[in-house]
Amino acid sequence: MIKAGSFFRQAVVSKLKNALSKSESIFVLGYSGLTSNQMVDLRNSLRQNQSQLLVTKNSLMHRALTDSDIDSLNSLITGPTALVFGRQDIADTAKVLTKFVKANQSLVLKGAFSHQRILNNKDIEVLSKLPSKELLRAQLVMTLKSPLAGLIFTLKGNLNKLVLVLNQIKEKKGEG
Repeated sequence: MIKAGSFFRQAVVSKLKNALSKSESIFVLGYSGLTSNQMVDLRNSLRQNQSQLLVTKNSLMHRALTDSDIDSLNSLITGPTALVFGRQDIADTAKVLTKFVKANQSLVLKGAFSHQRILNNKDIEVLSKLPSKELLRAQLVMTLKSPLAGLIFTLKGNLNKLVLVLNQIKEKKGEG
């Protein structure tokens, strides 16, 4: 028979492994000194970006990371640690976290993991300064559209000049 504590630990590790498998990115945070209200604010901010903050024992985090073949994050998990699982754009999650870190000095961004790569604080800072995917798409569309608009404007201008010349010829023939 499985003891209750062992069953609970297995359930938590299973939940962590599930979150790891569904995540686009994983952020490691040191939350020592945050109040419960600040943690609630952080969770709500992250929830709006389809991200989730989980806090559990470090040993269970280590076990879930090892089982999910993400051993490289184990070195970042020391002291009071929380994991943030980003399910969408990593830049959006990085923006929320860096904004919160600047507002609350007791929160520490230890690092992140995305696309089989560990990201340090400088990488996360760069990601947080990137425009959103929607804005990048709009910029791309405008970049692709501008040469076509210029071509259409030029062709239309030449067509207007041709119509003006033909009207002038018509007027001269009508007078003569």
